[in-house]
Amino acid sequence: MRPMTTSRPESGRPGTPPFLSLLQNPERYALLEAGTVRTVPTGTVLYTEGRRSAKIVLLLTAHARVLRRLGGRERCVAYRGPGDILGELSLVDGLPHAATVRVTRSGRVAVLTHEAFDRVMRRHDGIRTALLRVVVQRLRGAERLRDLGREPVRVAVARLLHHAGHGVDGAGVDGAGADGPPVRFQHQIAELLGVSRSSVVRALTELRRQGLLTTGHGVIEVVDRDRLGALLADHDRGTATEDEK
Repeated sequence: MRPMTTSRPESGRPGTPPFLSLLQNPERYALLEAGTVRTVPTGTVLYTEGRRSAKIVLLLTAHARVLRRLGGRERCVAYRGPGDILGELSLVDGLPHAATVRVTRSGRVAVLTHEAFDRVMRRHDGIRTALLRVVVQRLRGAERLRDLGREPVRVAVARLLHHAGHGVDGAGVDGAGADGPPVRFQHQIAELLGVSRSSVVRALTELRRQGLLTTGHGVIEVVDRDRLGALLADHDRGTATEDEK
């Protein structure tokens, strides 16, 4: 089996690079050799929230959404794409899965048992280092996503887009991504923030009017990341001033 040739991330790129891109070719090859590669169709549930499993899934060409029950309803909290690892927290702590993961675009995945993954990891220190980096960044991203929910929609949308520079990564903002495929669509931003699509459209319209981004066919591209960052800095300074009063 040929090793996956995911390139290493560019220096300075915001977010967490996909897990497989953090590895050397021999490390990727060892993981793929220890697992089973198969094609999963759209709609396949890879993990179910609250249930246990003893497997690690590596996305090779497939894409997926991470869903959690929050406030009595299922909400998308992250997107994952080629190169990403799934099920890593349960590997570390042995607890049931904290989220449901569903395939959104069919493709190939590699499935390894916990035992097989651990066996390979013991032989390759680089895998352990990459896993630790992904786990820490995803936990930090989950905290940032909760913080966004407490901000005005316009500010939350701007911060989400600014975090990854050109759309939002797959982890929500853990990256997420670039820990995961870019989140560049209105409905994806609405899902991640837990707000209505119409409120996201209003926020994007205002940001586009200011020349900070472009939209076309529902796809969002940040065109002036520096100015977007300055806008957020002004907001944060104003908020800090109000808190001091």
